[in-house]
Amino acid sequence: MTNFKEDILQITTRLIVEEGFDYSEAKQKAGSMLKPNKRKKTKLNSFPTNLEIEKSVKDYLQMFYWEDLNNRVNVLREIAISLMRELKTFGPILIGELSKDIATEYTILRICVFSDSSKEVLMHFLDINVDTVVLQLKHPFRRSRVEALGCQWEGHEVIVYCLNHSDKNLCSKGISINTLQQIIENEVRGNK
Repeated sequence: MTNFKEDILQITTRLIVEEGFDYSEAKQKAGSMLKPNKRKKTKLNSFPTNLEIEKSVKDYLQMFYWEDLNNRVNVLREIAISLMRELKTFGPILIGELSKDIATEYTILRICVFSDSSKEVLMHFLDINVDTVVLQLKHPFRRSRVEALGCQWEGHEVIVYCLNHSDKNLCSKGISINTLQQIIENEVRGNK
């Protein structure tokens, strides 16, 4: 018989892949789906970590959607590199699922840019006629909130986190434009 953490991990993984839940929403929903008496006996640390969920999602996708996963990752990388080239002056880095070679049909591209003000990035989008929505979201790496811009790029949903130049030390937590270009080139060479 599986334990609580394994049950939560399996349900969470399916909710993320099949229904588009984010990690925390999926964990909460999975916890509420299990029997109340089973939940009461568990401690908070018996829930899977985001790293465990990430590995489970990747394994699930590779097992059941291998071809779709590879195609989707390749298409989204091309969209991401296109947007990162457009935002090159802001030192973009790719974060989120795609930076870890995970892509479901619900994947939102997540990119961080660095500027003195989110208005600079917003003005850039306005100059190239891209409609954006200003958002207040959880900082992707810290316990604070940050301005972000939501938009469509080449028909795909994107969130651009506008971080201060002081956050530039966080670049190692994402994939730079040069690294992403190298990954794409290696993938193309590998398919020849």
